[in-house]
Amino acid sequence: MIQNWKRWGAIVLFFPFALLALESILRLSNPPALRYYRDVKLLHAYHPEYGVALEPNESRFVRHYADLWQGQFTTNSLGLRGLEEPIPGKPKLLCLGDSLVMGFGVSDEDTFCSRLDGFEEKGETFQSLNLGVDAYGSLGSYKRLKDMSSQIDNIKTVLFFISPNDFTMPNELRAQGILPDDESDALHENDPVWKQNFRIQFELTRVSYLLQALKLAYEQTKVKFAQTKYLVSTDTKLLTTSPIVYLRETFILPVKQQKCEENTEFICPAPIQNLDVVCSDSPIDPNSLEPLPETTTRAYDLMINLSKEKGYHFVPVILPMQIEEVYCRQIGKYNALGTYAIRAKRYLDSKGVKTLDILPYTDKMCGREFTLNGKTKKARIQDYYIPGDGHLTKIGNLWASESISHALKEIK
Repeated sequence: MIQNWKRWGAIVLFFPFALLALESILRLSNPPALRYYRDVKLLHAYHPEYGVALEPNESRFVRHYADLWQGQFTTNSLGLRGLEEPIPGKPKLLCLGDSLVMGFGVSDEDTFCSRLDGFEEKGETFQSLNLGVDAYGSLGSYKRLKDMSSQIDNIKTVLFFISPNDFTMPNELRAQGILPDDESDALHENDPVWKQNFRIQFELTRVSYLLQALKLAYEQTKVKFAQTKYLVSTDTKLLTTSPIVYLRETFILPVKQQKCEENTEFICPAPIQNLDVVCSDSPIDPNSLEPLPETTTRAYDLMINLSKEKGYHFVPVILPMQIEEVYCRQIGKYNALGTYAIRAKRYLDSKGVKTLDILPYTDKMCGREFTLNGKTKKARIQDYYIPGDGHLTKIGNLWASESISHALKEIK
């Protein structure tokens, strides 16, 4: 009996030591496959009102796990990206939105919001401040704006960047359990149990490298399982409805012709590799589209009302972040992915709010000279976006800042 107690006691004591050892190994080795996720996690802090904010006074050099981008990521005392603190009394231009606004993909000084600093209009010079936080939906943006409006003085203009992730999601991703941000917010907005559990897991994974690695492994396993389930379902459906098509697409691979010499001719827009872009000849009828979800319209109304209360200019911005939409525009056609912008604009128009559409400025993308790895080249539209990531590159942020600046001055 005593030996059994000793055995169980040794087992109980072993687990804490094993976990501590694994935690120490992860912290000391800081494996490249996890380093990116760890750095990004430590850039964030829990916020009781809108879930996640940026940690104030933080500074980290972040390198993407697939080496798609790298850059210095710094926050000021308010948890806004960049070193600059709000200058008392100076007119402020605020950038509000998700990861595209926050600036994943480039260093602090290269984000388009940072490049808008010093914007001049009607004799005033504006200080630009970045309120962007990744994974924010419309409601999160409103809460972030409301919070920061009480801490920043002399706000003149707020640029709110509308994201397709707010209220749209492709069916194949929805089938994998991935929901638009606004839909997810609607599910959890009035769920105190979920909020408490979220806070616990957020704080624990921020403290522990091991727990974060385990959570990441669990989430990726869920995604892989959902993806596999979806693929099996679609393949089964195709096999039962069109067996000949299934056999041809599955087992008969097209033969790629090898070229003896690389084609150095500049073509823009060039065909986009690994994407089957479908363009239509005619624009989409706005009346054929579903209205915005209630959570989205409520968030828009709250932001509009807050702007009236605080006395600043609220400017919703549609900044194209889907390369398929830009490609179709370049060849004089239209892409269905742009429906999110049409839906948002239709609602905002009904509220008398003018939307800043940056899509026409994509016409200036082709042929712009820029330097990459010490070599000067002419830009194609693919050079403005990080491959497979969707965020803007350095030249993409430069183009965005110039386009937004010009569009702002054209507002009447």
